[in-house]
Amino acid sequence: MSDKDKVVIDGRTGRQIISLYNKDVKQLTDNQWEWAKENASVKKRDGGMVKGFSPIARPQRFKGVF
Repeated sequence: MSDKDKVVIDGRTGRQIISLYNKDVKQLTDNQWEWAKENASVKKRDGGMVKGFSPIARPQRFKGVF
């Protein structure tokens, strides 16, 4: 059992609170929301580098013989 299963705030376990925190925050009480804000892990989707516009980048052109 993890620590989130042992925590009970206003009738909900920590696991239930985290689940609701990720789905619909409006269903949480103030105490549950405060606890979830501190204990919820940040979900990072798809990983990798952040891709965006680089102001220094220039188009690459090949000026040779194929």
